[in-house]
Amino acid sequence: MKRTMLFLIIFFFNFPLFSQSRAVSINPLGLFWGVLNVQYEFRYDLDNSIALRANFVGYDIGTFSNSAFGFGGTYRWYHSTKPVVGLWYGPSADILFWSAKQKNRITPATYNSSFLGIGGDIGYKWNFNQFGVELYGGLRYYFGEIAGLSFGGASLIAGVNLGYVW
Repeated sequence: MKRTMLFLIIFFFNFPLFSQSRAVSINPLGLFWGVLNVQYEFRYDLDNSIALRANFVGYDIGTFSNSAFGFGGTYRWYHSTKPVVGLWYGPSADILFWSAKQKNRITPATYNSSFLGIGGDIGYKWNFNQFGVELYGGLRYYFGEIAGLSFGGASLIAGVNLGYVW
């Protein structure tokens, strides 16, 4: 267990070794809708970065209590600035592992599924003495099925990430 934790720490803070710009952030506005995103971004080359994220979802719709976790990423092109600060855009993908539990029944049913979301994002990141603020938006198209029903479709993505840039 200790070796695994040490590997993860080295991986996230030193990959790739030539990287000199990194950011860790969280989207606190998503909590109003029952969504939490944690993101790690690192400079990939002179004009690009890669952002990896973990997604957590938990909210109720009608008689169902929904929860999900997943992972995603974005390959970002920076417009006329060094990576991790400034205007960026790029393709994005997410995978979510979803669970919907029916409430208010004597024998509640639970449905599990996974969803794949693909699309694109655009945003702008500011750096204020290593405090990062990022506004972003995008479009995802989700593919998936739950309880035998096709579920998914287009979804707008928007948020404000706050975090640490170094």
